[in-house]
Order: sequence, then C-alpha cells, then structure tokens
Amino acid sequence: MSQSTNGGLDPNDPFGTLRTIRDANLDAWAKGMTSLVGSDTFAKAIGLQLDTMLAATAPVQSAVQQTMERYLAQANMPSRNEVASLASRLTNIEIRLDDMQAQLDTILTALQTLTVSITDAGETKAAASRRARKASE
Repeated sequence: MSQSTNGGLDPNDPFGTLRTIRDANLDAWAKGMTSLVGSDTFAKAIGLQLDTMLAATAPVQSAVQQTMERYLAQANMPSRNEVASLASRLTNIEIRLDDMQAQLDTILTALQTLTVSITDAGETKAAASRRARKASE
C-alpha cells in the first residue's frame, strides 16, 4: 500500500476528521486557558471575587452560627467553642503530665544512682571491715 497524499486523513474513517478537529480544538482551548489562569490579572480578579463573596456571606454565616449555638444549647450538646476549649484544656493537661513524667524519670535515675553509690560504699566498708578482722586475727 502506498502512503496517502491527502495529509494523513483516511477516507475510510468518516469520524477521523472530526476527531482531528476535536483534538486540535481541545489543545487550543487548553493552551489558552493555561495562559489565562496563569496570569496575574486572573489571580487578582479571582481574589477580588472571593473577597466579595466572603463579605456577602459573612452575615449569613453569623446567623447560622448563632442559630446552631441556640439549637445545641437546647439539645444539651456542646458547641464548637466549648469543644475547642475542652481540647485546649486537655492539651495543657497532657503537656503537664509529660513534664511530670520527665521529672519523675529524672528523680528515679538520681535515686538509682544514689542507691548504687550507697550499696558500693557499704560493700567497700564491709570488705574493709573483713580485712581488718582478718589482719587482727
């Protein structure tokens, strides 16, 4: 078979031309959108839009938060602030317990060192006493 001279299009594939057009179109859109989204102007515009939306939804968010706090109080359940406060207090307790554990480990090490020193000193005195008794005999 000879190579086609019509630009690589297959006359037996009626959808091949449409696929080629579609792929070229998608590539062009992807390149255009990539350059648009990567620009500083787009970033500033999106930032401004986000700030506007956040400012517009702030009153709604505040109303929802107040309503939720009232509902949770009526349902005898803790609010988000109460749970956060409790988590903070538990974290402080854990930190203090860790500090106390470190101090207890230090004290235990010191006691073990002291016990070994006293035991060694007692054994040395006992050995000296035995030597003195043997020498006097």
